[in-house]
Amino acid sequence: MLRLKDTILTDPPPPDGIDLPPMREPESLEMPIPYVASVDGVTVLTSEQLAEAGSADIPPPPGFELFGYRVSHMTRRFVLSGSSDAYRIWRYQSAEPPIEFPVTEDGWAEAWTAFRKLDNETV
Repeated sequence: MLRLKDTILTDPPPPDGIDLPPMREPESLEMPIPYVASVDGVTVLTSEQLAEAGSADIPPPPGFELFGYRVSHMTRRFVLSGSSDAYRIWRYQSAEPPIEFPVTEDGWAEAWTAFRKLDNETV
């Protein structure tokens, strides 16, 4: 019969006890910046950042993949995305259909402006 030996339970501890590393302060869990840009090209913004005057400048439109859509910007309430068919604004956790804009330079400007306006409206 094979038996396993658990040294923690059977061997006595060393005479001086166990050496533990010194205690240190925990690292902060706060994010150093209020947004994160992911590797997929999605920019996540707070509502405050989206409302800033600098965000009135229209960013470049999202690049499209051969199939599907590409998310461009996100806040806690809305997602701005695009595909070869349309630019779309989706509301989180809603059964409402997205608001669509044509895939043109003017359509992107309208989508960005509407995205900012919708997110800044009171809930």
